[in-house]
Amino acid sequence: MSSMLVYSVQQRLNLRAYGGAIEDVKRLKPSTSDTPLEVLRRRFHEDGVLWVKGLISRDLVNKCRRDYLEFVNQGSGMLKPGTDPQDGIFSGNDWRNFILPGGTRLALGLEDEGPFVENTVKSHVAPFYLLFKDEIAKQMEAFVGKLFDFEDPWCLPRSLLRCAVPGAESTPVHYDQIFLRAGPPTSVTAWVPIGDIEKNGGGLMYLDHSHDIGKKYEEDFTRLSMDLSDEEKVSHVNRNMNAGGWLDRNSSQFGKNWGRDWLVGEYEAGDVVFHNPYMIHAGPINESPKGRIRVSTDLRFVDKSMPFDERWTFPAFSESDPNLARKLKPSA
Repeated sequence: MSSMLVYSVQQRLNLRAYGGAIEDVKRLKPSTSDTPLEVLRRRFHEDGVLWVKGLISRDLVNKCRRDYLEFVNQGSGMLKPGTDPQDGIFSGNDWRNFILPGGTRLALGLEDEGPFVENTVKSHVAPFYLLFKDEIAKQMEAFVGKLFDFEDPWCLPRSLLRCAVPGAESTPVHYDQIFLRAGPPTSVTAWVPIGDIEKNGGGLMYLDHSHDIGKKYEEDFTRLSMDLSDEEKVSHVNRNMNAGGWLDRNSSQFGKNWGRDWLVGEYEAGDVVFHNPYMIHAGPINESPKGRIRVSTDLRFVDKSMPFDERWTFPAFSESDPNLARKLKPSA
């Protein structure tokens, strides 16, 4: 029998996203890496998400945060002058200039161009990030193999590196299998906060026990796509999907429609959050009281001995515009 998540009695937390306030957001329950594996497996299976505290090196994470923010700040004016890049204090410039390339920029009527866009695209293949990704993947693969019974655990080469400045619209409602549907749902996402994130700092939030909802959506999309070409069927932007592959931009209304609470954590550098490929999640607006920029990366783990979406076996520059790499030349 599924055990609902337990929350401590605290002051009500209201977050904001496109569409308005998300009221009474609950706290995601954390676990530690020394918790018995059978307990962690049960939590992941029942809840669809597992937040593990202190799984990877905090120092390594914070170094990547500094390197990333220095890299993206070049010519973009993202950081407040005179502040420590690792703190990631936002300059306060127009947040629309700091929306990541892809579907959200498209929805806001913005072009995928400018120093910020170019820097965020190039950051995916910057030496500092590739080294960081390789190091933390090594730290995590043995744990992932044991936790998910993967015979040959592997962190896929393609990953996503993101930031969210205070005040900006962030990630709309979605589940990850939308972007990995060229293979069966055999992957596990590891969402890694790059730096501490306050509870209202734009950290990823999850719709409670929603992996059943995500699976239902995917079954419906599959049925609607029967007449599409094979290429269109696996695309997250086919004619049955929203422009960016998301389910809804209005997180608040989406949760109300399904009668489910949104869950969020006060994440720290070194934490990792694993989630099911059907688990529904989104990013609220970053309202960090310190003006801190939220940085994170999404890694996908698979079992090499099982089928998976092989499109993710090479790095990509943008999840929604595969041609963007041709327009932007990466740094050497």
